[in-house]
Amino acid sequence: MKRLGIPAFIAPGLVFAAIACTETRNTDPIYIAATISETGPRSISAIEMENGYRMAVGALNFEGGIQGREVELVTANDQSDPDAAVRHYHAFVERVDLLLGPYSSPVTAAVLDVTEAAGIPLVAPLAGTPTIWAGKGRQWSVQMLPSATVYLQGSVEIAAAGGARTVALVYEDTQYPSSVASGVREAAGAHGLEIVLDRSYPEGEADYLALASAARDAGGDLFIGGGYYEDAIGLTRAVAQVAYEPLLISLSLGPADPRFAAEVGDLARCVTGNAPWISTIGTSGFIAGSERFAERYEIAHGRPPGYHAAAGFGAVELLAEAIDAVISPDGNFDRAAVRDHLFSTTTETVLGPFGVHPLGDGQAGAQRSLTGLQVQWQDDGAGGLVQRIVHPEAVAQAEPCYLR
Repeated sequence: MKRLGIPAFIAPGLVFAAIACTETRNTDPIYIAATISETGPRSISAIEMENGYRMAVGALNFEGGIQGREVELVTANDQSDPDAAVRHYHAFVERVDLLLGPYSSPVTAAVLDVTEAAGIPLVAPLAGTPTIWAGKGRQWSVQMLPSATVYLQGSVEIAAAGGARTVALVYEDTQYPSSVASGVREAAGAHGLEIVLDRSYPEGEADYLALASAARDAGGDLFIGGGYYEDAIGLTRAVAQVAYEPLLISLSLGPADPRFAAEVGDLARCVTGNAPWISTIGTSGFIAGSERFAERYEIAHGRPPGYHAAAGFGAVELLAEAIDAVISPDGNFDRAAVRDHLFSTTTETVLGPFGVHPLGDGQAGAQRSLTGLQVQWQDDGAGGLVQRIVHPEAVAQAEPCYLR
């Protein structure tokens, strides 16, 4: 039964249909499962995603669930290991109703072979590598993030506008960072910038000082690339340690995290990166709007949410909206109907616009509505730093700053 008069979380526009109380109505929990990198090299961002999952499920159940059926979130630790995740998803498909994705492109790519074969809808909140969907004929899995190839292209444009002529590109040699790097190469060519260093490093084996020194010696006006959160921290510190003074630093993932400036201090000034969402953007999903989500997240966790948390929250919103759209008067729903809704709907979540290539398309399930932002840490006028959108111009909150 829906609880009324509790506006603390649910968006005003969310109204569940009246539920007839009958003896035959299905009121069993809806089981939704995902693996989380509770440990391993990707745990920092993965736990943020999990926080979003749990907050959204809690909000749904606080309001009585989805048309009278509460949601149970089932999780397991994949340790950032694709093989471990595959084992867990094999177990999930035998006993749950619907699925959420793990964190990162390599782990997501591995589990989709399992979930697609089982015919269970899966929403992947944090997998940006385009090859996971392109040409794969996906029929059950949808992507929330835009393609990783566009993530840092805006930073190349910003650097070119600021006078950059050369690019030093370093990146982790795994799926997602390699896709980001391919987009950087494309944008550099489009803006007439010369790539003077193009260097990959093995996963977990980055020598940050050596990479920053090589970029300095190559004369890169734009220092760009990276891998995951830890790489952004390491590379930012290394730039200062080797006295490298590029015009602009742009790194994937790290600068978008609200904790980045606290980690590296004043070194964060003018560092740029991609973010599909920050809390100052007005978005509204099936469960909540961005303002309410950010407020409740900070109360729960003592810090503002980053886009990893918003993506996790938004993924649950998508599944809940799909279930709500197709559930029958007796409380049952068909997985194929949920899948059809996910592949055909155009909607919005806390993360932003959602819409994917339809079934039968060469990129079926790949995101085509959400676009990325370039965010930058800038002086807040009171001795601190604040995260601001600097690209695209239509939504920019400030002009970009440069390091020289």
